[in-house]
Amino acid sequence: MEKKINPHEDHRERMRARVRENSLDSLNEHEVLEYLLYPFIPRKDTNGMAHDLIARFGSLAAVLDSDCNALAAVKGMTANAALYLSSMSSLARRYNTGKIGEKPKLETREQILQYLKSFMSTLEEERIYAICVDSAGRLKERCELGKGSSDDCKLRVKELVMLCQNSQTKYVYLAHNHPSGIAKPSQEDVDFTKWAVTACEIMDVLLIDHIIIAKDGHYSFLQDGKLDEFRKSYLRFVDESRISDRRH
Repeated sequence: MEKKINPHEDHRERMRARVRENSLDSLNEHEVLEYLLYPFIPRKDTNGMAHDLIARFGSLAAVLDSDCNALAAVKGMTANAALYLSSMSSLARRYNTGKIGEKPKLETREQILQYLKSFMSTLEEERIYAICVDSAGRLKERCELGKGSSDDCKLRVKELVMLCQNSQTKYVYLAHNHPSGIAKPSQEDVDFTKWAVTACEIMDVLLIDHIIIAKDGHYSFLQDGKLDEFRKSYLRFVDESRISDRRH
């Protein structure tokens, strides 16, 4: 039986050569998708399919963050191709976490940001974490305090208090993601941070920072001066309470 010839093979080989010589960094977003689809769609033009995926979802990142069923609904996609693409974001998180290590040192702003982005930058729903470190900045524990949007700040602070007591940590970061892509804190974020500062001060725990990770960048309550503002407000309240007690 005569072997079927793939009319796209020369183009694919040129694409593979580009990747071999200059890595995926040399490709445009739709070309990356086109290349990733080669093993799963061997005899069809994946270039047009890649353009359709970008047009429907908006970007390469949005495609890889999408649900398997949503990807499979695109004309020409196979079930295996959709499953593969939808698995890429979780693969990236595992790769980044493995590269950094289980107990990384988080002494500098760059190190903590790299660590947080390694597992938070591709999350599809909002989650908030407490990152406990020792006096040398070595990671002791990472705990999820909440998932999804919630206005129950006190509940999350209760989880933080329990974590600090159980782990006997004296140094903690708070971090959460904004899947919307905008790092600006909401009023809920501000309220939660005020409660967290008060709880940590009472427990003699240093809240080092509360960082928001988003696709457009990040926001730091420490860098913005808000942590010091909240801490001074709490200490002022304590001093005023002591003065009031002495008067009575």
